[in-house]
Amino acid sequence: MEDLEALKAAVRGKRIQLFGPPGCGKGNRSKDLQALGLVHVASGVALRSSVRDDPDSALSKQARDFMERGALVPDEIVVPIVMAHLNRKECLENGFVLDGFPRTKAQADLLFAKLDLDLVLHLDVPRNFLVYGVVEGNRRACIRCAAGYSDFDPPKVEGRCDRCGGEIVMRADDTAATIEKRLESYDAETRTFLPDLEAKGIVAVLPITVADDEEVDDRHLKTLRGEVYRVETGDGGTARMLNLEGMRERLYRFLAERFS
Repeated sequence: MEDLEALKAAVRGKRIQLFGPPGCGKGNRSKDLQALGLVHVASGVALRSSVRDDPDSALSKQARDFMERGALVPDEIVVPIVMAHLNRKECLENGFVLDGFPRTKAQADLLFAKLDLDLVLHLDVPRNFLVYGVVEGNRRACIRCAAGYSDFDPPKVEGRCDRCGGEIVMRADDTAATIEKRLESYDAETRTFLPDLEAKGIVAVLPITVADDEEVDDRHLKTLRGEVYRVETGDGGTARMLNLEGMRERLYRFLAERFS
């Protein structure tokens, strides 16, 4: 990105949600947006902050009870806590990226009755890659900052995170069977409220695939075992894919066009 400071100024104060299925890259796009100054917000972040910073509030006490039992915190507790977190000074002044929440239509209905977004980024990744690419590409993550890596997007130093130097490990539940179950849950619970967001005119699709007639620097393409990787697409064809650097470049260019 040629003028990163101008982009930071353009997105300051923006309220952005990342939308997409498990394995679509929400974690890495969150890191890219954080680098622009936006505050990363997830339900877990908001819950832990509430319990830590306001332990005597009724909501914090209720949330802590569920969390200590390892149970899901009910919507009527987690949504107000997330909303309160989004109303913190740092989020209001800097803007935020909402990652992985809301997860269900019930949560979305509660949250978006009180919250207006500037942009929903729908991360479009071919289904076949979500299921098989994770396993084929040996997906792993940093235990410290959760940055994602794989044989498609390897770290500069094997076993160590480029961002923070933390150890990179494989996820024990990254199997084709468990990924299929996550995708089924996404289809049944999360994708159902995408049409509501589209009706607001705030959804923009950010694809990971590259058209055959699109010129892209080879350094921005996913490779596997030294060859440019082509994924099977839903229309029966194949397409090239962007790697971490390529997706960051595509994201930043999109934001510059959208908000500058």
